[in-house]
Amino acid sequence: MYRKALALLVLLLSAGSGSPSPVQGEPVTNPGVEEPVPQPDSSRTGRSSTVGVGAVGVGLGDTERTTGLRLNWRNGQFQRANGVNLTLWTPYSVNLGDEDDLVDENGEFGGDAFVGTTNGIALGLLHFPRRIRGIGIGGFGPIAGTLQGVAVSGIVVATVEDLNGIAVGAGGAAAAGDINGIAVGGLAAGADGPGAGEGTGPDAGGTVNGIVVGGLGAVGNDMRGAGISAGMVRVREGGTLKGLAVSAYNDINGRQVGLSIGLYNHARVLDGVQIGLLNVARNNPEWARILPILNLNL
Repeated sequence: MYRKALALLVLLLSAGSGSPSPVQGEPVTNPGVEEPVPQPDSSRTGRSSTVGVGAVGVGLGDTERTTGLRLNWRNGQFQRANGVNLTLWTPYSVNLGDEDDLVDENGEFGGDAFVGTTNGIALGLLHFPRRIRGIGIGGFGPIAGTLQGVAVSGIVVATVEDLNGIAVGAGGAAAAGDINGIAVGGLAAGADGPGAGEGTGPDAGGTVNGIVVGGLGAVGNDMRGAGISAGMVRVREGGTLKGLAVSAYNDINGRQVGLSIGLYNHARVLDGVQIGLLNVARNNPEWARILPILNLNL
């Protein structure tokens, strides 16, 4: 759900932003796997030069590898930057007017949209790095293969695989894999692994190990930590909450081990405490399945 919604959000933000470019970027079939790196094709990129010695110094344009400062408009042959990488816009392989360039047949992010690794600081308006190790800052968002560090966006921070660290997006913060750390979204935050809607477990992904905070919603296949929202905290069917859920509506469609606080609390299997105006625990004896103020099963 998150992956398709985020793809559509990017398309809406960028509608009419430009015509398709004939320049294509390196293929990325799995953003989480860095090697082998496809060999660049110099005929499929913009001009570039480096002011310095070898690849060390200031890289101008679509340089393959830069250690120092890299300044670029769009990526094509880019592979790695160590230091500060300012890439303002999406890779040449992505035409934002064409949904097929951003999502696969399932409506999920993937494919050629992700290019290169930044070890250090990645800056841009809307950039699609394969991997960020360090700090990512974007106007519309860094939407990455994986994140290891801190990312901040005026609209959305999203990862195709795991989000390890801290992500803050004015609109949303989400991972299509697991969240290991803290994710804060003005509208929504959560982890939506490939197992969403198909059961949960260690191979399903979509686990929150930490804290997710969303203005309207905080979601995960499983939550081990805390989910906080003014609107709703939801753990998907078959999942587990181990920790704390605080929102107006806490919907635990699996097992709750811990505490939920809200106006309406629901748990299929309660092994903890619910505090709210109305509390529903489906595994309790019939007289205790629906109770006001407090419900528990210890």
